[in-house]
Order: sequence, then C-alpha cells, then structure tokens
Amino acid sequence: MFSEYDYDNFPIVKVLFHEGPNSINDFEEFTDKWISLYDEEKYFTFIFDTTQMVDPAYKYVLKMSEFIKKLKRRDIQYLEKSIILINNNKIKYLLDAIFSIQKPVAPVYIYNINNGIIKDDIDDIINHEKTLTIIP
Repeated sequence: MFSEYDYDNFPIVKVLFHEGPNSINDFEEFTDKWISLYDEEKYFTFIFDTTQMVDPAYKYVLKMSEFIKKLKRRDIQYLEKSIILINNNKIKYLLDAIFSIQKPVAPVYIYNINNGIIKDDIDDIINHEKTLTIIP
C-alpha cells in the first residue's frame, strides 16, 4: 500500500506514505481519497509523513503536478495547508520538482524531522526556522 489516510483527528488528516507508488492504481487511490475530502466540502489540513517512504517513484512527478493543476480549477480550496515531514533528500528533490512545475493549492510547510521536533506539533513545525514554506 502506497498511502494510508488517518481521519481520526479531522480536520487534520494524516497521510502515511510507504513505498511507491508502485502502479497507477496506487497513485489514483491516493488522489481519489484526496478528492473525496474535497467532495465533503469541509476545510482540512494535511500532514504528509514521508519518513517511512522507501523508494519514491520519480515517474509520478508529472502526474502529481497535473493533479494539483486539476485541483486548482475547483471554485473552493478546502485544503488550508499541508505539512510534509521528510527525513531524506530524495523526497525533498521530488517535492522541489513537483512544486517547480505546479505551485501548491495551499501553503506547504516542508520539515526534515532530523531537526528534532515532535512530528505531530503543527505550530512548532510551521514556525521552525528550518521549515521550508511554499506559498501558492
């Protein structure tokens, strides 16, 4: 499984990534769940945890950029912000590629957990001096 969505603390939605995506079906399952959050018409925040991601699939950079572009066409952006937790440069380069092609729909805060913050403390992550912020 490429991603696991955790809705227990809604409006904060945690997404834990593993290996992959290994197929277009994995990628579409991930994006379909994202779309279903928009379909609920409730504002939310993502915490993407990539720290267990083994081998990111670079071939999905364009697909992710296209998905973001499609989301931007929606009248209302229910995603308020995203926190992306990383622990290696491979993921950082992948994110750089995605956001250089297509800016995000909401502010993105990229934080390397090796900088020592508890990964569930959103305010500390957003305000940390080593957090990279990407504004749409």
